[in-house]
Amino acid sequence: MVALEARVLGTISDAQESELFAVQELWPDVPHQVCQFHVLRDASKPAFEADKQVKTALRKRLQPKVRAVRKQIKHYLATASPDEAQQLAVLDEYATGIVTALNTDGLQPFKYATVEATQMLEEIEASLQQLSKKRGEVEPAGRTEADPPADHRSGAGCLD
Repeated sequence: MVALEARVLGTISDAQESELFAVQELWPDVPHQVCQFHVLRDASKPAFEADKQVKTALRKRLQPKVRAVRKQIKHYLATASPDEAQQLAVLDEYATGIVTALNTDGLQPFKYATVEATQMLEEIEASLQQLSKKRGEVEPAGRTEADPPADHRSGAGCLD
């Protein structure tokens, strides 16, 4: 810019000392502004790091349970009737959605992983509730509403 003798109206940098010094040396009378993205990114770093820790803890807690459920689904698929296989495939798709939510990453300064994952998990929950309403919560033969599902008796497959 100096060699071209172009008129500089203003400068923007990410506030590195070497850049600030160079700008001040080259254009001492030209207004300078620090890049807003870099300022926001630096200011959000503590919150972003805290969010990352929460999301990592959530993933470590839930991912093994989701894997166990998916393993059960694969096991039951081997002996399932065509209708049951279709239902199990739907459940596996929901489990895949949960894994995707747990593995989502944030992006500073505004995209927090825990917020993104929570929104995705809430969408999955809403979809499951809608599916449950459509099916009318029909209990399988041989079970009553008072009986817990077989998987809950052993604790397997439960995400609580």
